[in-house]
Amino acid sequence: MLVSSGMELGIALAAITTLATALTIGIAFLVKPGRATLYWSIAFTLAMTATYGVVAGELNDAETLRRVALGALLGAPAFLWSGFRAWWGLTPYAWTGFAMAAVAGTALALAPDMVWFTLTYRVAYLAASVFAGLFFLDWVRGADRRNDRLVLPMAIVSIAFFVLGVGTLFTGLLFPPTGGDDFGLLRMISSVGMLAYVGCALVAVVGLATRDGGLVRTAAASNEWQRFERTAGDRLVRAAATGEPWSIVYLHLDDAADIRQTAGASALADLSRRFERAVGSVFPAEADIGSPGAGTVVVLVPRPDATVRDYLRTILDRVPQLDVHGSLAIRPTASAGWAPVSTLGYDLDALIYTAREASALASEQGGDRWERVGATVVDRLISRSETPRVRADSR
Repeated sequence: MLVSSGMELGIALAAITTLATALTIGIAFLVKPGRATLYWSIAFTLAMTATYGVVAGELNDAETLRRVALGALLGAPAFLWSGFRAWWGLTPYAWTGFAMAAVAGTALALAPDMVWFTLTYRVAYLAASVFAGLFFLDWVRGADRRNDRLVLPMAIVSIAFFVLGVGTLFTGLLFPPTGGDDFGLLRMISSVGMLAYVGCALVAVVGLATRDGGLVRTAAASNEWQRFERTAGDRLVRAAATGEPWSIVYLHLDDAADIRQTAGASALADLSRRFERAVGSVFPAEADIGSPGAGTVVVLVPRPDATVRDYLRTILDRVPQLDVHGSLAIRPTASAGWAPVSTLGYDLDALIYTAREASALASEQGGDRWERVGATVVDRLISRSETPRVRADSR
């Protein structure tokens, strides 16, 4: 019965790893190519290939193939852990996946008898579960990660995987194996755990890649930005009747494209979220804050000019501190454009447009600074609007 159950679980694991491989490569990697999705693709491909090897070994009584495949399968958690570290902007250790698969496969193949084989498998299974435990530790250390519901099931099953690995080894030491039935029961328990682990990993991997890769995030961000525009526009209409001093501040991260290229899109997304929270902590509670895209924050602030200057100095000083792990090769800075209603009136579109232009000018002048809308920005806009007309006349 144990052999039959083990075979059925092996087939089920082969099916889910095949699905995971197809979805990870076909959706996650193609939508958001990078180190993280590459390591995840390797993890599921290794798990799929190894599972096929286990099933083939059992069907054809090829014991060596079965043992090597069982060991190779245990390298998948290390690749998954490395992928998540890359996604979070931490240093990945992809070599641990290759090392784990090679060492476990070799050790299991060289075990002289079933007693030693069972004990070796318990040790290798514990070693694989350590990477699940390391994933849990990395997840706990980041507030952004702990609040991510897509990763929560993966975190729960990872700590359960680690506890199972520890319990499996200690049970084997307290009750030494006596025959093949011990391994059959162990294999059935570990296969159930691996099924749950792969399923939760698949949800996290595909969910993160599609959410931050544009399939889900773009629509959500667009709705939030439209909500900001409606609210800010209404507030400016009311403020125009009383002549209150309001301003639009347009902030964007310098070198966002370079950060995305060197550290990955996930690192930029994480930095952008911290940037938006930092802006919210500096500007007053009465301010409206919106984000039209990653690394960009727009603030409608009801304060006089002198106060807005203080806010700008404070937020620009805080941006370099957003790289809390020191993992970025590029020091993060930001540039800001400031458009007060005293200069441009209370039209939201005009304020945002000119503030964005002022922010771009500040970035071109070296970044890590702010630029107020004035004659320089206006001349720049006029020159740009006249350029197409000059070209048309030249024809």
